[in-house]
Amino acid sequence: MRLDKNSPLLSVLFSILICGLYYGTVNAKTNDTPPSFEEKFTEVVQLNPLEIQLMSFTADLHVAEPKQAAELWILGVNNRSGAVQYAMLSPSLQKQSRRKFEQTHWVTGQSSPWVSNFRFTKVEKLSESRMRYTVKYDLVTSMQILVSGQKIIIVEKNLEPFREYWFISLITTKYNQWEAFTPAETFLK
Repeated sequence: MRLDKNSPLLSVLFSILICGLYYGTVNAKTNDTPPSFEEKFTEVVQLNPLEIQLMSFTADLHVAEPKQAAELWILGVNNRSGAVQYAMLSPSLQKQSRRKFEQTHWVTGQSSPWVSNFRFTKVEKLSESRMRYTVKYDLVTSMQILVSGQKIIIVEKNLEPFREYWFISLITTKYNQWEAFTPAETFLK
């Protein structure tokens, strides 16, 4: 049997082949329409608009110098921006703290007292890819400075080829009753 390119049989076979390749198998159920592109895409990507916004903000917010990671995190603390703080964290610290950030709707800290006057008091090079920063700051109200605080921030370099940037792997804070700690911090009593 010779098939002509204008043959209806060839058209039907070609259509079945294309559908089978595209959908993986031919679905023989009656009145069963294949899923649309949008439905297939939705099955694969289950992100809500907030997650998409967060991903777009944090995906490429990387710093080239270790101190920049600490400084940007501090800026996030000063502005009560959980998204900025989160962007500076290591992947494992992000995973550990994400739920807490979400519970606060990405707003950290408190209205009073607030943190002020951050200053780096000690910088230690632990290795070529690891730094420790000791940071002091004040907790302030509109009336007075309540207490001074201290944080130790460990910053590490991501060593993946072509993705070298610095992130925070640990934040340790001396506990005090007045301070609202950020979700990624570990505090010592």
